[in-house]
Amino acid sequence: EEKDPEPMLSGDKIIPERFAACKRVPKIPNPGVPRAYASKLNDERAIPILIEMLGELMRLQERNKGDKNARARRRLVMGLREVARGIRARKVKMVVMANNLDEYGAIDSKLQEILDMARAEDVPVIFELNKRKLGKALGKSIKVSVVGVQNSDGAQEQFKKLRKIMGLI
Repeated sequence: EEKDPEPMLSGDKIIPERFAACKRVPKIPNPGVPRAYASKLNDERAIPILIEMLGELMRLQERNKGDKNARARRRLVMGLREVARGIRARKVKMVVMANNLDEYGAIDSKLQEILDMARAEDVPVIFELNKRKLGKALGKSIKVSVVGVQNSDGAQEQFKKLRKIMGLI
C-alpha cells in the first residue's frame, strides 16, 4: 500500500500537498545553452539596444506605479501567461523570450503557443538573452523567461532600431 509522502515545510508552515508535489519533481538541470526554438539574430548590435530598451521601459513603468491608470498603459508584461494574453488581445508589439527556458512539457506547450500566436499576428520575437540576462535588463534579481512590449513610448528609438536589425522596416 502507498503511504502519504512526508509533509513539506516552509519555515514552520506546512506546504499544501498539491504544491509540495510540484517541489518533489526532480529538477532537470538547465544546460544553459540556447535551445533549438531560439533563432539568434547574429547581430551583436542588438543586445545593448535590447537591454537599453527594456531597462528604460521598465524604469518608466515603475515610475508610474502609483498612477491609477498605470495598468491600462503598461509598457511591459512579464511571464508566459501574461505575454500570451497580451498577444491574444493584440496589445503586444514585440516579444523578448529567453533562449534557455527549462524543458518541461507545460512550459514547452505554452512557449509553442506564444511562438505560433506571435507568428500569426506578425509580432517579432527576439531571443538574444538568457533568463538571467533578461531579468537583469529589467532590473530584477530574478530570472525572467519572457517579456512582451506593449508600448514602446520612451524607448521608441531602440524599438525601431531592433525592428530594423530584424529586417522589419
